[in-house]
Amino acid sequence: MLRLVGPWPASTTGRRLAAALRGVPRSLRGSIFGILAASLLLVALVPFLPLTLLTLSAYHRDVEAVESEISASNRQIAVIAGNFLDVLLRQIREEGRVADALATGQLPPPLAGVAWELVAEDGTVLESQLDAARRGRDAGYRAALPPGEGLTIAERWLGGDLPRALYAGPVHGGRRLVAVLDPVELNGQLQAWTREGLDRHLYVVEGSGRPLFYSDLELSRRAGDLAANPPIRRLASGLDGAVRYLSVLSGKQRLGYVHRLAEADWAVVVSADVGASLLGLRGRYALLGWSIAFALAAAIAILLLSSRWLARPLLDIRRALHDPDRSPHEPLDVEAATRRVAEYDELVTAFDELGADFTAVERELVQAEKTSLLGQLASGLAHEMGTPLNVITGNAQYLLRKVPADDPRRPALEQIVSQAQRIAAMIRRLLDVSRPAEARLVPVDVAAVVRQTLEIVPGLSRTVEVRCDLDPDLGPVLADPKLLEHALMNLIVNACQAMPNGGRLAVVTGAETVTDASVAPAAVVIVSDTGCGIPPENLPRIFEPFFTTKPHPEGTGLGLAIVERIVRQHGGQVEVQSAVGRGTAVVLRLRPVPLASAEPRARHQEGR
Repeated sequence: MLRLVGPWPASTTGRRLAAALRGVPRSLRGSIFGILAASLLLVALVPFLPLTLLTLSAYHRDVEAVESEISASNRQIAVIAGNFLDVLLRQIREEGRVADALATGQLPPPLAGVAWELVAEDGTVLESQLDAARRGRDAGYRAALPPGEGLTIAERWLGGDLPRALYAGPVHGGRRLVAVLDPVELNGQLQAWTREGLDRHLYVVEGSGRPLFYSDLELSRRAGDLAANPPIRRLASGLDGAVRYLSVLSGKQRLGYVHRLAEADWAVVVSADVGASLLGLRGRYALLGWSIAFALAAAIAILLLSSRWLARPLLDIRRALHDPDRSPHEPLDVEAATRRVAEYDELVTAFDELGADFTAVERELVQAEKTSLLGQLASGLAHEMGTPLNVITGNAQYLLRKVPADDPRRPALEQIVSQAQRIAAMIRRLLDVSRPAEARLVPVDVAAVVRQTLEIVPGLSRTVEVRCDLDPDLGPVLADPKLLEHALMNLIVNACQAMPNGGRLAVVTGAETVTDASVAPAAVVIVSDTGCGIPPENLPRIFEPFFTTKPHPEGTGLGLAIVERIVRQHGGQVEVQSAVGRGTAVVLRLRPVPLASAEPRARHQEGR
């Protein structure tokens, strides 16, 4: 089995190059950076914009949930603290306790955050749970106590800098029971009851807005600063409930709740720092945001880097294509790094093959132009020389019949007839090249055509050895039997003329190796000889009409031109391999009958 590997058919390369050129991006025309900018925009918008929007939406939902939870906690804490103070005030006002103290002169048991003192009408302390040394001293109750029963505030009292809340009971027997509320201890009690954190503040104010005590004792010492805070202004205007405000003390956003007491014209205010409460949430979302930003930056960096790797080879290819010093037939001069990417290597290869095809097409155009001129010349010669040749041939043959065999003029007449017939045959061959008959392609048995054509060899040369290796499994080809025989005959004649002193003529048929089982393998016919060979510089011109390396008058330069035209008519290819002094091999690749539509082969019967 003959196994040759080569391009088949010729149109396949053209289709492959066309597909490769269609795949060349427009970036070769200067839009690489436009495509890069669009790619970066898509990278930023397509995956990351929805993710960013979803993250922001989730953050706002979580913020609303946290703020709602803070507001509910503020309300709950304010109610708990208010209930604690209401209970305490009710205990202070318990009538039995007050009456017993006034009647017996004995102070009631101390309450949490409350100390008792028994005071005379002139303000002298009779009994005290604050300090035993206060007995018999005027503690300033005349200015601090209200004229009747009720609550009051004593500013900067008892030598301290914290305001004190006082409850004065009714006067009985020249004595009055006074309850002194300790802001420090009450603050501790409220903190224990409400379990406050550092981000939440609690303070108690009068209905007028004057603070009684604050969870931050330092601020309690300058309680006047609290009077401008929005919750206290809200209370002073007669409102209560939830409030969102900007603290005048810290400048931070806070959520507050104002709860009025039932036992006094007091109110409990609870506020929480929104920022401190959202610190953990913001930290988590900040981490998520930085992760998104890092992913976006990494994606853009990777895209920029990969685009740099992809764009630079394209620019290199464009530079090579537009190189003014480069011939269209030369391969592209690109950097080695450009061909490291498989697709770019295929693209450069496609351009190189395209340049080679352009060279071949250019040669074919020149050949076609020569053939066209040759056709015009042949037509003119046939018209102008046909009649004179017929007259010369006819008169010479007439004279031959009249001249005896031993007449000395007879050789000259025979030469005239022979040369006239040679000129007529040359004109017919010119017409064959310029106006070949239309090929009628049918399934043909190549082996039968080869065997019949080889019958002419003994008549051409007795010193040529003929070797024939025909593949019995070779399928039929689509061909015109007469034209195929004509092409093989020209090749055999050329081979015999290349071996005037004898040699070996070999004709081999076989099928090319194919990888696709659904495609019929191409039929290959090789005609080789051991003759003188063709010089390398003449190989590109061997298919030109009238080009020949044979001595005059043996060669006309039309044999291979006719072979090339016939093979091209059959959709095949012809290739010549030759070495001076070693011989020449002509390879014909013929189109096989498609497997799906193969018909019984048409036998080219011998003796047609």
